[in-house]
Amino acid sequence: SLKGIEENLDHIAALGTEVLYLNPVFEARSNHRYDTADYEKIDPLLGSEDDFTSLCAAARSRGIRILLDGVFSHTGADSVYFNRLYRYPGNGAWQEAMGEGRSPYFSWYAIRNEGDAIQYDSWWGFPELPTVNKDDLSYRAFILGKEGVLRRWIRQGVSGWRLDVSDELPDAFLREIRRAV
Repeated sequence: SLKGIEENLDHIAALGTEVLYLNPVFEARSNHRYDTADYEKIDPLLGSEDDFTSLCAAARSRGIRILLDGVFSHTGADSVYFNRLYRYPGNGAWQEAMGEGRSPYFSWYAIRNEGDAIQYDSWWGFPELPTVNKDDLSYRAFILGKEGVLRRWIRQGVSGWRLDVSDELPDAFLREIRRAV
């Protein structure tokens, strides 16, 4: 847990640690959390946003920086944004594909009606990981904007980001990430 890490920071600092790299910390269906459900919420299994902010401050006071793992090539099918399992209020991209109303996230994904089936691009063919269109302006604003995900968590105390599958992200997107951070 985030509190567990914080409770052990003196020991971690005594080891000469300068950076703590955390795997994805955002809400997700899986325990590995590479299937992001909500970029704006810390997974409750790890703690709260207050726990996260406290960890960042406590680490920084010991000369330790926090580095987060950013998963921006895909989200989870079970997410606020895609919502294939209908676990989130409001419409995700799946609801718009099903004709159940508009979604602000529909343009983030490549979704097609093929006969009686809905198909969508997914990361390496895993349907639980729908691929995000990194060229979509609303997605870019959400991740990279002045109030976007990257800057939001930097304001909370993060020192930087490790990018999951960065080789699969467009160069222009990577340059914008660098500028945002």
